[in-house]
Amino acid sequence: MGLFDWFRRDSSAARRDWLDTAVRVAADAAARHQGLSARRSFEAAETPAWTESWSSTAAELNDDLSRQLPILRARARAQARNNEWAKGHLIHLRTNVLGHSGIRMQSRVRRRDGSADQNVNDRIESAWAEWGRRGTCDVTGRYSWQQIEALALETLERDGELLYRLPRTGPHGVQVHLLNPAVLDHELNRDWQGRRIRMGVEITDDARPVAYWLRAVRAGDMAPDLITVGRHVRVPADQIYHFFEAEECDQLRGYPRLSTGARRLWQVGDFEQAAAVASANAAKREGFFVSPSGEAPPGFADVVVSSVLEQAQAAGKELTADEIQRITQAAHRYSTTMPGQFDTLPSGYDFKAFSSDWPNLDAAAYVKQQLRAWSAARGRSYVTTGNDLEAVNYSSARVGITDEREYYKVRQADLIRFLHEPVAEVWLRMAMLAAPGLLGLPNESTKRYQAARTWQPRRWAGIDPLKEAQSEDLRLARRTTSPQRIMLERGDDPDEIAAEIAEWEARVGPLDGSDAPERNFLPKKSA
Repeated sequence: MGLFDWFRRDSSAARRDWLDTAVRVAADAAARHQGLSARRSFEAAETPAWTESWSSTAAELNDDLSRQLPILRARARAQARNNEWAKGHLIHLRTNVLGHSGIRMQSRVRRRDGSADQNVNDRIESAWAEWGRRGTCDVTGRYSWQQIEALALETLERDGELLYRLPRTGPHGVQVHLLNPAVLDHELNRDWQGRRIRMGVEITDDARPVAYWLRAVRAGDMAPDLITVGRHVRVPADQIYHFFEAEECDQLRGYPRLSTGARRLWQVGDFEQAAAVASANAAKREGFFVSPSGEAPPGFADVVVSSVLEQAQAAGKELTADEIQRITQAAHRYSTTMPGQFDTLPSGYDFKAFSSDWPNLDAAAYVKQQLRAWSAARGRSYVTTGNDLEAVNYSSARVGITDEREYYKVRQADLIRFLHEPVAEVWLRMAMLAAPGLLGLPNESTKRYQAARTWQPRRWAGIDPLKEAQSEDLRLARRTTSPQRIMLERGDDPDEIAAEIAEWEARVGPLDGSDAPERNFLPKKSA
């Protein structure tokens, strides 16, 4: 007798009992098997019931960006404009990466004997400063070089990409044209002349960019040497500078740094707004009236109407009779929330306040926890983000600030690599032919001048200047550093300091020596 014959002759109750037992035995066996296999495999690769929402498939980054890049940018821009924490992050980023003077270019050209060619260095640095003035370095005539630095830094943070051109225009033969990364059409995916176009970037089989397909502008606004195809402008790769922070080897587009943790930050803002509204309502509303008709008590509507009329008079507005009648009718039925307010409930309705025991924590603790996680993705401590110095001591402040400053140095290096170096390389070639201050310099020395260029980013004062000065003196005494290196670590220009010291000593004598008291240049105190 087979199994199915047994099912046909047995009662339905017996069959249910047998099935329940069989399912239970099979489940126990499967659980034991899963436990044994768990010890033989990666824990993160398992998918027990409590991790069903954890994705087990990995889409390519380019595929995700082709679908979600506009949403990421839209939300990052909204937070940059409207969220206080995101705006504060951008302020801190600009303050620490650029500071008040930006990233300064310094020329270190030397003669064949190893001495500094101060004449050439001064001419190059002066020409760079002249080019960086507003109206000279930017095609629109609106920005100075420091403003271009700030715009590029914020664009990388908010949009995830830096896109610009260097048209051969202007007094020095070149200017910067910053482009909105959104003009690089992420929806354009097609083949063209045997090459692939992916997210607006035309690439070879080795993923080397050949051209960039920008959304077409109006006729007359495009250069005559560009090829238009439909609603796009094809710009050769040697005419476009496209940079982003790559996270995968085959990544074609960048995405906003602000997008990491964006949902968490949005929830903080939404929570704070809801908490503020709930607190305001609790402070203003006193209770409710219940009337048979649902109308407010006698005289109550008159108060509301009088209040509206006073507001209209203060605003210089004159209400018509029909408008006053509508306000009166509305006041009999409904009243807005004001301090000390009693609202009216219609007959047959009751009010019950919503009460929840979760989350059972105060607002400050919730916001702090969310901001701590959001700050981690910014390379910054919660103390800086939250302006919370309540539990900070010298040791903890030093640890947190040191990590932050190292991160800011990385961002400075990124900006130099993405913006300063490409622009300065083209500028020097063109300026040596056009800038009055550089005319006469030999063109065959251009490469040598390029190689001698360095950048001095912003640096920061020490937490304990006295201890750090003593440490620097000890390092100098042990010959483990040099005065020039210490000056550079502080963000100073050794050449400028040396020139200023020489000028000052020519006026008042050496700044050290046994005769220092006789050369006191400060005004003497009156007796």
